[in-house]
Amino acid sequence: MDTYEESKEESWDTDTEEFKVKGRLSDDDKPIEKLSYLNKLFDKLVLTECKSNSGDSGVGQIKTETIAPERDFIQKFFGPPKDICWEEASKKGDPVGPDCEIDYEAIFKDSSKLAAVEKRIQLLYRPFICVMNFGCRFNLYELAILMPDTRFDPGSHPSVSVRLHNTFAQVKIYAGGKMVATALSTDAARNALFKVVRMVQEMDYKADIQTFSKNIVHASFCLPFKLNVELLSQLHAEHVTRNPKRRPFVTYTTENEGVRFAIFPTGFVMALYSSCHNETRSAIAALLPILARVQNGYPTAAELQEWQARDVNYKLLWEKKLEDDREGLLLYS
Repeated sequence: MDTYEESKEESWDTDTEEFKVKGRLSDDDKPIEKLSYLNKLFDKLVLTECKSNSGDSGVGQIKTETIAPERDFIQKFFGPPKDICWEEASKKGDPVGPDCEIDYEAIFKDSSKLAAVEKRIQLLYRPFICVMNFGCRFNLYELAILMPDTRFDPGSHPSVSVRLHNTFAQVKIYAGGKMVATALSTDAARNALFKVVRMVQEMDYKADIQTFSKNIVHASFCLPFKLNVELLSQLHAEHVTRNPKRRPFVTYTTENEGVRFAIFPTGFVMALYSSCHNETRSAIAALLPILARVQNGYPTAAELQEWQARDVNYKLLWEKKLEDDREGLLLYS
């Protein structure tokens, strides 16, 4: 019994600080080696924290033993850390010019090069869409059976598609009381919509029109060079409306046609308020020579990557804003 007490006192004298940090002994005065593995690990963490607060020189050794296996694991699978050359990363690079020459004075005249030119400037036409909302609900199964030239596949799309061959349009009817007409011109989409409305009313549906709307963005393209919108507003002040605090683009209104353009400094352009694709094409052909005279250099590879790497593409963002702006306040405010 005396021997055990002496060894216990000697252990206490040599490791006094450690016992103080680890805390109290068990109620049965058991040796510290009989503690569980989890308690030993907790005591080791407490010891490390206390020594770091007291400025003990042994902290570095304890932290090194803990972090070294993780560092070896990272270097084994991912290799040593690489130094980043910030000077090279901050450089924008050389401008990226066009890979082919484009005659902006007569872009639609040479039909043999038209496909390549439209692909180069990313010319995309939108269909003409008219939307009506009604104060009633439709039985899609009944409409699919009684109406001619219909297609209904509830597994793929929750609407009845009605094909109108005279106007080359398609109308989709939704159960919630919504109709969407798609055609190659605004008049064709509107006429197709009213034809389907009359067909539905003959089937004893009280289709009272609540809202009517149509899309306004009918084409878009992106030039290979940037644009000087300030110079454009100075040279064509009677056609250009600009408000940098409200929108990042300028609004250009054509002389003869009723088409408007939203022109961005990046070279992206949207055609608005057109009635058919022929009108859109003629307005674009008249605008391109004007834009070619206000070039502001070519974008670099870093700028192109920055425009495309954002969470929301600015092209889709402003197209959505213009579609929601039914009164046209965003274009001329």
